[in-house]
Amino acid sequence: MSPSGPPIPSAPESARWGGVYAAATAVLGLATAAGFFWPVARQGLAASALLALVAGTAAGSGRVAAGLLGLRGPEEGAKTVVGMTLGLGLLSLAVLGLASGRVLGPLSIALVLGGLWLAGFSELRAALSGLRAPEEWREHPLAAAAVLAALGLTFWLAWVPPHQYDSLVYHLALPAAYLRAGGLTASGMSVYAHFPQNGEMLFTLALALRSDLLAQLFMWLAAALSVAWIWTMAGAEIPVAARLLAALLLATHTGVMLLASTTYVEPLVMLWTTAAALLFWRWRREGGGAPRSWLALSAVFAGLALGAKYTAGLMAGGLALILLKDWLLGPPAARRQRAGDLALFAGVTALVFSPWLVKNALFVGDPVFPFLYGWFPATAAGWPAESARRYFSVLSEYRHGGAWGKALLELPVQLLSNSLRFGGGMDVLGDMGWELLFWSLPLAAWAGWRRRNRTARWLLGFCALYLAGWFATGVVLRFLTALAPLLCLLAAYGLHALWTRLEGRARPLLAAGAGVLVATHVLVFLYAHAVFGSGAVLSGLETREEFLSRRLDYYPCAAWARERLGRNDRILIVGEQRAYYWSQDNLATTVNAPNRWRAWADEAASPGGYAARLKGEGFTHVAVMPGEARRIASNLDPFSARGAANWQGLEPRFAALEHQAPACAVYRLR
Repeated sequence: MSPSGPPIPSAPESARWGGVYAAATAVLGLATAAGFFWPVARQGLAASALLALVAGTAAGSGRVAAGLLGLRGPEEGAKTVVGMTLGLGLLSLAVLGLASGRVLGPLSIALVLGGLWLAGFSELRAALSGLRAPEEWREHPLAAAAVLAALGLTFWLAWVPPHQYDSLVYHLALPAAYLRAGGLTASGMSVYAHFPQNGEMLFTLALALRSDLLAQLFMWLAAALSVAWIWTMAGAEIPVAARLLAALLLATHTGVMLLASTTYVEPLVMLWTTAAALLFWRWRREGGGAPRSWLALSAVFAGLALGAKYTAGLMAGGLALILLKDWLLGPPAARRQRAGDLALFAGVTALVFSPWLVKNALFVGDPVFPFLYGWFPATAAGWPAESARRYFSVLSEYRHGGAWGKALLELPVQLLSNSLRFGGGMDVLGDMGWELLFWSLPLAAWAGWRRRNRTARWLLGFCALYLAGWFATGVVLRFLTALAPLLCLLAAYGLHALWTRLEGRARPLLAAGAGVLVATHVLVFLYAHAVFGSGAVLSGLETREEFLSRRLDYYPCAAWARERLGRNDRILIVGEQRAYYWSQDNLATTVNAPNRWRAWADEAASPGGYAARLKGEGFTHVAVMPGEARRIASNLDPFSARGAANWQGLEPRFAALEHQAPACAVYRLR
């Protein structure tokens, strides 16, 4: 070495400064990215971090609970899927417990999360190890990448601020009201307050953590877990390639993608329905040799699904009918055991669903309101009866509109060529993406019969039973979303069976046709969000406030009230059903029940008497949305002549204008 040459640092010193430089480069990259993207993605990233925390809590506590129920057998990935699915139910019921005890709030919810985290801590390492991508996916990298890309796209679009109609009418408005009241309340609530609300309890948790985007991400998580269920729990009789194709069909189903980026509860019902059906079949295919814990866990998920939406009764009733048939038509020697199976399933399902039955019995007098409302004295007349009648009259638009037999014959053609016929308004979110599933069902029937595949045959029978119930009770495709994972599994099985049979140019034709349909479903999903203008708010071209002000006529007034009015103020919302984004206690207009504020106007002797009545009911302000009021006017009871005069006479003597926006105004009652 030349004495005049530069000194060469020792290896440890070189590694040390090199490591520091590498870390500094990473920090520089993160800081640069944050400088550009943090203002745009801040709320979405915060919601994503909260989702990771809650999902981990659900997975750990759910795995512990599943073990206590006797779950044995599945590999770690499947255990994590089962545990997280069950853990979401535990969280929902825990929030319901807080709301019932009127101790609902951010602190109590944080304590529940902390308690469940500690309860499941011993399972967290195993749960995380179960989240790795399956080894079999390496054999089909393009399909696996497409599944992950579709889920990632839906995840990103779930960062768009909630703006869908039903979300703002009750899916988020009810949880916000419960948090303001510190517990369950039905005062001034619409008919929707008496529906089962396991999904809304998760939304309550999200709002308590100050993130309505988290509420939407819960529905994305439910959709992603549904994809995981058909991959992990479909059974070995369904080939790996078919299960991966089923995952792709579900992840790219337009209706599922749209609903998974909102706070509509269908993805959660879909998750628990899929879990109940696949666990039921896993128990059943063993011919009674499997432990009853599989059946009990299936019943738990059936009860959770019923607690999220009444339409899950189609699934629970279908599985119960199968057990009833086994009991009545099975061999005499096994009837006692079969009766026990039926009793176990029905009992556990009813037990898990029972909190909502008890709540309705206490609040409105009918455990299953609005159903059977005429059977109970408390709901046979007055406001509850009229609310139920109006709700069912709205659903009448989904009836077949003609001869039942003719409608049944036309159903396949309508499903393939005119799916938008099966739901108007925001129900259209569930109308799209069904073509390939229904087109491929005959292939599934052919392959299941030809190959004597027990799993395919059972799924076909169960889906046929479910579809019959769905058709008989009305045809809303959004309500059929709960069956989408099982239909995807059958469609993929049929397509895979046909693929293995084809040779030559027929294979590329089949792949091209299916590929075009899948691509179309994704493009329609993107088109729907283009109509919403989602890209502007996601890219930062619009702020959250600007996006909501453009989408919702009433939002500027709600934002003004949030900044200027007190928490103890109460607002009467006239001409608008959507109550979310109002921070104060409120009473919104509804088309599903008589509006008390209109009845008070009819009863008052003068405008002054009407103003006094409103103030006596606790109202301090009136918010008016004239445009929306005109749109829904035909569905509202008209004022009497005196009522109209009292309403028109409020301003200016008894109601002073405090804020005027282009499409709404807020008045202070004097």
